[in-house]
Amino acid sequence: MVVYIVIIYVFVAILDPYGLLKRGMKRDFYVCSVLYLISFSLAFALSMHWKIPSPSPLIENLIKRLY
Repeated sequence: MVVYIVIIYVFVAILDPYGLLKRGMKRDFYVCSVLYLISFSLAFALSMHWKIPSPSPLIENLIKRLY
């Protein structure tokens, strides 16, 4: 499963952001790259069956502080 995820992400990394750099959209390229790396790290961790902490307690605390 890990091999499939790595192959798919390499394929997408080669094809997806190339057009942004070609058109001179550097800021969009950087945002796309950061989101891509976050997505890849989460997909890789899930495929390795690593436990990922839930962000819901942080969100709940933030909402409570706002109200």
